[in-house]
Amino acid sequence: MIASHVAREQITIDNTVGGKTLTVTNITGRVRYVEIQVLTAQIRVTHDGSTAPVAATTGNLWNPGDIKRVWGPGNLQNLKFIRESTTNATIVVDYWGER
Repeated sequence: MIASHVAREQITIDNTVGGKTLTVTNITGRVRYVEIQVLTAQIRVTHDGSTAPVAATTGNLWNPGDIKRVWGPGNLQNLKFIRESTTNATIVVDYWGER
């Protein structure tokens, strides 16, 4: 499969209770995977759609400079993010799939 770049967004990850989710939803059916780069501060990430990330306790810890790839529309919709410390984080999300 050859994937084309579909969209890009930059999201600020703050301390929103329950975690933030990806915001580009109108293209989800065309997207096969995303690449997420963490830019400014650590974040916590959960993948199951029901577990809320909690700083210092719950979710995978991603560090500035990390680039993660997540496959499948269902998995993308289930991602939740929260900042790890008192500093908001920024992530860049590149969406790849069918044009």
